[in-house]
Amino acid sequence: MERVIGFDWGVHGLITGVVLSTNASEQETPVQVSRPLFVNTGGLDGHQARTRRQVDTLKAARDGLTEGDPGRANYDQEISRCWRVYEARNRELAHLAANLLLLFAAVWGCALISGESLETLKTTGRGKGVRGKWRNWRNNTTIRSEIWHILRYKSHLLGIRFRSERPRGTSHTCPRCGKAAETYRSARAHDRGAPVKWGRWLVCAHCSYNADRDYCAAINIARLDVAFLTQMQATGKAQACDVSDAKSVKPCPYMAHGAVPLFPPQTLVGRLMHAGKIYLNGWKKSCTIRSSYARPLLLRLCS
Repeated sequence: MERVIGFDWGVHGLITGVVLSTNASEQETPVQVSRPLFVNTGGLDGHQARTRRQVDTLKAARDGLTEGDPGRANYDQEISRCWRVYEARNRELAHLAANLLLLFAAVWGCALISGESLETLKTTGRGKGVRGKWRNWRNNTTIRSEIWHILRYKSHLLGIRFRSERPRGTSHTCPRCGKAAETYRSARAHDRGAPVKWGRWLVCAHCSYNADRDYCAAINIARLDVAFLTQMQATGKAQACDVSDAKSVKPCPYMAHGAVPLFPPQTLVGRLMHAGKIYLNGWKKSCTIRSSYARPLLLRLCS
């Protein structure tokens, strides 16, 4: 194992991934070999929030009817339909995010994928008027668990090792010098204000390095992976490593924009046929199977 990919559950995005090399050019410190991969959900958050509000509205209308009213059955049917749509979106987004991470790992030749352990994530509920409350609730209870399980079994099928990592300060540690750092709401120096715990921008007071908080966390998780592999290769034993003890990295410059993947449409997962074309689950509208075989033979091969 020479290259590892570390990913972090984002504050303003879904996933951020970075690839580090353990012995690039025979250097002592790990080297970043890729620019960060930012996976943002785009307008899907709005669709899911509206579906949840629709479910709440239907439940309130149903509860206003008496037990024997025949209209309650219609409300129950509509609520079940909304939940099926909601779960189908989450499932396809989880497949898409897992496929993007695996594609990223395959392009850079990574033998290990590591992400933040779900046990460290806390759910504070959902509500209106609280910053980030809906996204934290939605990510912690649905998307992240889906991605976690899908990525684990797909990594096993591809022969890539999957490892969970307890963060222990990965989001508040500078990846360049390894010192504790603060996070702020804005990247602009004149508009940062006071440091906040869930800020989107990390600023190090020791070496003056500043970057996206999710990007820094992904680098720190990859640093822990490199320390884990180095220790395993040297001693044959696996022990937990602290992010402040891991070797520092010189992060690569990046621009936080690029190619935008088309997210799946609002259809059921089992619907592979759409407009006369055949699509893979989790890649609808972004990856198409095209072959010279006849359609019945292709369907039989893909089953």
